[in-house]
Amino acid sequence: MLRALYAYGLSLALMVAVLTPPFRDPPEDSFPFSDYPMFSHGRPTPMLTITQVLGVWPEGVREPLPPTITSGSYEVMQAMMTIAIAHRADAAGYCQEIAERVAADEDYAEVGFIEIATSTWDTVAYFEDGPEPIERTVHHRCPVRR
Repeated sequence: MLRALYAYGLSLALMVAVLTPPFRDPPEDSFPFSDYPMFSHGRPTPMLTITQVLGVWPEGVREPLPPTITSGSYEVMQAMMTIAIAHRADAAGYCQEIAERVAADEDYAEVGFIEIATSTWDTVAYFEDGPEPIERTVHHRCPVRR
């Protein structure tokens, strides 16, 4: 009887501990009891703005170039920082550097131009309306010479 009472008491205590995080004020995110703030709080805005390097095909299709082309690395975050810094420091020189990498890569044989652009998407509408940004500002454009 004592063991059963102990088991019930321990079970009740653990259930209370697991269920209390959402009711804390202010919410605390601590292991192992979390209120999962990344899911429980809304985003301030659904807009996402990033600076990217685009390959422009002859028919006008624009496609983001991979990190191996834009930064010489497989690391996505490193490529994003390289693009952000380079487009502010020397957009023309950086664009030419990317154009040379594209010219040397057979997978991009049809790419005619490189664009460094800042694009903005509505992340909710992206899945309903398609991948085209709602706004795009081209900072620099250069030809790919072969």
